[in-house]
Amino acid sequence: MKRNILANRGSTLILVVIIIALITVLGMSILNISMNHYKIKQANSEIKKAFYMAEDGLNRAYLRIFDLICEASEDSVEKADEYLEQNPEDYSGASHMFIDNYKLYILSYIINRTLNSDNPHTEVVNISRLMFVNDELTVKVKSKYLSESGIEKSSAADIIILIPDYNDTQAGTINYFSLICFGRFDL
Repeated sequence: MKRNILANRGSTLILVVIIIALITVLGMSILNISMNHYKIKQANSEIKKAFYMAEDGLNRAYLRIFDLICEASEDSVEKADEYLEQNPEDYSGASHMFIDNYKLYILSYIINRTLNSDNPHTEVVNISRLMFVNDELTVKVKSKYLSESGIEKSSAADIIILIPDYNDTQAGTINYFSLICFGRFDL
């Protein structure tokens, strides 16, 4: 019997080594799977951040265009009022001057105001087709964000600019938010 026990000593050691090897392989597999899940989660987080940063670029372009609309309205009212001082009877001419100056002011500055070469990068996509049609201007704006890890996301929107009423603008009762609309288009 002692001989049997002594003979089994080596096989027990081999069995223990095999079990430890299996546990090690299983542990390494679980660690590898966990690390891959972590990397996927990090990449997903980075992709979402890049998308939201691209959206932020559109929002900032929208705000810069809103400021441009306010400036164009103020400048146009001043020019139309000056015209009215010289021609007090020609209210229709002042109104036309207001509209023409507003359109010219917007078209002169819209590209520079929308362009942002920082990250996120924003630009006007339809430069060659910028014109007022039926008293509205559609500006197609694209925003692109490039993350530090090289993930790039883009987003785009139509920003529609309307022409304000001269009387409301002159009286100070204009709601500037009603002059700008935000829509989406696919890239």
